[in-house]
Amino acid sequence: MRMCHHSIFQRKILIFFFPIQGKMVFNGENKSVFGTIKSEDAALWVDHAIYMMCGGIPWQAYFQRVLSSRDAKVARTLSVFAGFGCFCAAIPAVVVGVITLNTDWASVEGVAHELNEGNYKLAVPLCLNYLCPPVITFIGLGAVSAAVMSSTDSSVLGVSCMFTRNVFQRVFYPKATDKQMMWALRVTIVFNTCAAMVIAITVKSVYGLYLICSDLVFVLLFPHLVLVIHYPHLVNRYGMVVGFFTAFLLRALSGEPVLGYDAILKFPGYAEGEDGKVGHQKFPFRLVCMLVHLLLCLAVSRLTDYLYQNGHMTDKMDVLKEYSSENTNNNNSNGNNKDVVIENTYPIEALKNESANGTSNGVANGQNGHTNGHTNGYTNGHC
Repeated sequence: MRMCHHSIFQRKILIFFFPIQGKMVFNGENKSVFGTIKSEDAALWVDHAIYMMCGGIPWQAYFQRVLSSRDAKVARTLSVFAGFGCFCAAIPAVVVGVITLNTDWASVEGVAHELNEGNYKLAVPLCLNYLCPPVITFIGLGAVSAAVMSSTDSSVLGVSCMFTRNVFQRVFYPKATDKQMMWALRVTIVFNTCAAMVIAITVKSVYGLYLICSDLVFVLLFPHLVLVIHYPHLVNRYGMVVGFFTAFLLRALSGEPVLGYDAILKFPGYAEGEDGKVGHQKFPFRLVCMLVHLLLCLAVSRLTDYLYQNGHMTDKMDVLKEYSSENTNNNNSNGNNKDVVIENTYPIEALKNESANGTSNGVANGQNGHTNGHTNGYTNGHC
């Protein structure tokens, strides 16, 4: 609860602070803030738009809030209003960007040169440091720093907990004790922290890292989410595994300018790098990788089902135990893969009813005891 109030306080400061900052630093100049999209880049922009929208759905931070909701109605309401909230929260950041573009930085003491495209990531620090009063600078930097640190420790803890629970215990060590789980969690936290530190030192663009995260989530997790939630009877473990690793291989071979390595698999319209820079894809390759992942999951699942049902695949060949007797007994008649669907089985309403019944029974029993005691005492006294 304390973390929840802390996060709400941070977001209020960020949302209400940036408009104040914008009012203080706006200097009235009027430069065009709209660029142009070249026709050869249209497919790339479509690719970016799709993976930014769909890649933001299967995030652990989102489902952590959804699964903790009281019921499905609250989860839907939370999701819809969160979308509008994110849109509104982005407006002040856009205003700061417009102000940065309209500021004559060559005349600002301490900067004395115009910002180029590579320095646009310094928009917020420069506005805070040179265009705002010290009080606003202090509040702004504190709010941004607190938000970043809070998000970082939550991410590290969340990833470590998921790895410890879903990989260490369920895959490698099912009989792990609480103490062993705790030590595994500690080691995982240290490892993830070191990995995050190395990435933060070597990669210079925070926005680029965010794009990579959405990219990988869209390519690797979005097809799984759609199939597991809506079509669990059409997929199995073999389809999921083959689709996942194939999509990961395709995405890795497609190159990544943020990480500084060129593409091995070059799609049509590939732009070669100049002056020692790596090239980039202009084809919507992320969408292609996601669709290949989706189709492979369905095709391989269908193929393995056919092979097993026709006796071409024996129980010894079932290395993932998809068709084992234990797994088959646990599945219902609607499909072979219902066990992967996560259901919210936390009996909130039952607990409320039980608590209410317990309270009523306790009051009734207390009243009966009081009545019986009073009656027995009165009778015994007269006898």
